Amino acid sequence: MKTPVGIDDIAVYIPRLYLELASEEQPEKHTEFSRARESDPAKYLHGIGIAKMSIPDTYQDSSVLAANAIFELIERNNLSPANIARIDIATETGVDESKPVAAYVHGMLEQKYGKGALKKTSGVEYKFACVSTADALESSLDWAWAGRANGRSSIVCSTDVAKYPLNTPGESTQGAGAVALLVREEPRLLSFDNVIGTYMEDEDDFWRPLFSTTAVVHGKHSEKCYLKAMEGAVDDWAEQAEAAKLIKAGPGESLVDHVGPMSFHVPYPKMAEKGFAYLLRHFWRGLPRWTEVTQKIGHEPKAASFRKREEFEKAESDYMHHFMETPQFQKEYLEKVADGLVHARESGNSYSASEKSCLSMLLETKAKRGVDLAGRRGGSGNYGSGSKAKVSSWVF
Repeated sequence: MKTPVGIDDIAVYIPRLYLELASEEQPEKHTEFSRARESDPAKYLHGIGIAKMSIPDTYQDSSVLAANAIFELIERNNLSPANIARIDIATETGVDESKPVAAYVHGMLEQKYGKGALKKTSGVEYKFACVSTADALESSLDWAWAGRANGRSSIVCSTDVAKYPLNTPGESTQGAGAVALLVREEPRLLSFDNVIGTYMEDEDDFWRPLFSTTAVVHGKHSEKCYLKAMEGAVDDWAEQAEAAKLIKAGPGESLVDHVGPMSFHVPYPKMAEKGFAYLLRHFWRGLPRWTEVTQKIGHEPKAASFRKREEFEKAESDYMHHFMETPQFQKEYLEKVADGLVHARESGNSYSASEKSCLSMLLETKAKRGVDLAGRRGGSGNYGSGSKAKVSSWVF
């Protein structure tokens, strides 16, 4: 049996500066941003689920954000640089087309710990939009599972600055932040199952040209890609999990019943909520509970019943909205997902860092409430435009 490997600790760094989009206390009250955009502030709070977005200071780029998160992780855990085998960076906000962010972070950390302190520590930069953190983490897990750790740790850090053109729909979903993960054998927080689901295809939902500092996004198309890819990755994970006898669903159950809490990629909180709803619909079909749902809100719309694609998409959107209001969905959502979305509500989108920020907030909130998660299985869903999704599971 392989030695358990997973996340031993998590450090999150968010810039101190922020822009208020809407007031939590007075949602209808205008902010400077809503006045400038002549928009209803409530749409940010209730439409996409964001109240504030973090903004990097003048001197802060993705490498500075990463160095701060990693430094906190090292100091908090009293790590010796000599025992850190890898510091890998996941980002889509690179600072150079050749030299990786990992090298810049390396240099900044050696300013603190001394020249040469990390000379035996490897590092590389991963890029695949927001899903790159899952790729970097998978590499560290494989490295440790292969028996190469020998008591050493690795660090995976996701860092990004989400930036869109002014006066565009994406402008209100900006943000910045970094999350550093301490990966070890026999971890204190959670250990990963040796099962990772993947779905990938070539899409043009989102990209940032080399000559541009802001992203190009086809918002509605990207939402569809998110849901499609996540469903495909979940199916791949489920197939592997059943084959490995990791989870066995009993009569009237689904595999999702055996997984929770869950963290998701959060471009904005409402997208993660919608992704979870899509997941439940996918797994609940054919179960008695789905019959209860359809008795209340009717059957799912079928594309073949509509003359135009736009009509079907409108019906599907309305159906999703009704499903998300059902007590069946709300119970699952509040128990498994909602606690992790508070962070994004207060800081906005951090691209590759958003899913692990969600996980960190989930763990912190559950701990404050005294929820005992020991022995329970959780799950993570990562999506990166372009597009790819990865789904993993772990045990607290």
